[in-house]
Amino acid sequence: MIAMNKRQMLWQLTAEQFAAFELQLYLDTHPWDKAAIGLFANHKRAAQKLEAEYEEVYGALRIEIPAEDSWCWTNNPWPWEREAN
Repeated sequence: MIAMNKRQMLWQLTAEQFAAFELQLYLDTHPWDKAAIGLFANHKRAAQKLEAEYEEVYGALRIEIPAEDSWCWTNNPWPWEREAN
């Protein structure tokens, strides 16, 4: 796999989460669709893997995720700061 930078990783994570969410909505009305169930599982697994990889390199994505140094996430630039983008 080609190494991704922070922005690429976030875009890929967002894409996987979006696909999983859309399939989840579809499965609400088509719970017997085995192909969709498989796709949902694949996208969910990919999103979880990317999230874990991102957090390992760049820190927590959500406030609910405790970090080893519980307040280290405040040391990173905030999303609205130029160096964060």
